[in-house]
Amino acid sequence: MKGKIIHEEAFNLPRLAEEEAKLYASVHGAMQVLSLTSPGCQGVSDPAEAHKMAMESNDYIAEKVRENPTRFAAFAAVSMHDPKQAVRELTRAVVELGCVGVMLNDFQSSGPDGNTMLFYDDPKYDIFWAAVEELDILVYLHPRLPTKRIFNELYKDRKWLQASAWGFANQLSIHILGIATSGVFDRFPGVQLAFGHMGEHIPFDLWRLDHKLDRDRFPDMQMAKNKTIRDYFATNMHITTSGHFSTRSLQGAIAELSASRIMFSIDYPYEDGLMEGSTWFDNVPLSQPDLLAIGRENALKLLKLDRAPHNLKPGLSLKQLEVGGLKGAIYPDDAAHLRTHTRGA
Repeated sequence: MKGKIIHEEAFNLPRLAEEEAKLYASVHGAMQVLSLTSPGCQGVSDPAEAHKMAMESNDYIAEKVRENPTRFAAFAAVSMHDPKQAVRELTRAVVELGCVGVMLNDFQSSGPDGNTMLFYDDPKYDIFWAAVEELDILVYLHPRLPTKRIFNELYKDRKWLQASAWGFANQLSIHILGIATSGVFDRFPGVQLAFGHMGEHIPFDLWRLDHKLDRDRFPDMQMAKNKTIRDYFATNMHITTSGHFSTRSLQGAIAELSASRIMFSIDYPYEDGLMEGSTWFDNVPLSQPDLLAIGRENALKLLKLDRAPHNLKPGLSLKQLEVGGLKGAIYPDDAAHLRTHTRGA
């Protein structure tokens, strides 16, 4: 299917990528929503340097998007050391630079040794969530490597589990569920949150989550007493397929959440199979409405990509989008528009 929209696609600033940066091409007809590679600003424990990186990243990617807005859009980067400063930079990135959302790479590193972790379910971040709701944009939560302290305690003797194999989902799911159970969606019902890798394990544990989040057992939990995690998936949360090309997992996620809460994505360049991911999705046994919704329409609506300067057309048919049309999909001239970080995650 041509015209897919993919969201968890990383770039790096040239000054940071240096010798590691390579030029990549993309699948013909796809809209890539680009974001600063993890951990980005969240990995910088110095507040001034983190904010400087955010501004530099947003200016850089906005220029690249302006060169080709029908192929690229961007998520803003923000430092989360200071919620008020985050709001100012997010507002600039969205209103002035045209970013369609914001990518947060899990917790914000802080403190002199970088081991302090700032999480956004803290009430001090309510000003940030209020701004997200007012701007009407998507927040995409992405995993990152653990702090040195957590690494030493959990992963030192099992390094192979610290990242994408298990640790990423294990860590980020706690943050996601912390945001939900702290009442963020109740205080700011317009907030929309997305996360990748087929939902960071959460969709497949919904029954147990809702069964065990007993209000009598946890009277201090701030989540509305008449809400469940499943409820928030119907109103505030979305997942993508990034880096998880399993037909059975996708079918299970549809059964739990419905196709309306799922969006296709690849996780490029950490998953280097643009063709593999696209071919897999085109051949998943889905109904035509679900294929269109997950592959294009959900993201187009959520990110408002039908508006200027992107101007993507909603409501295209499968015939118009040429399902399976991957011949001649790689165009070298597309690669000139961005440099991507290529270090494996």
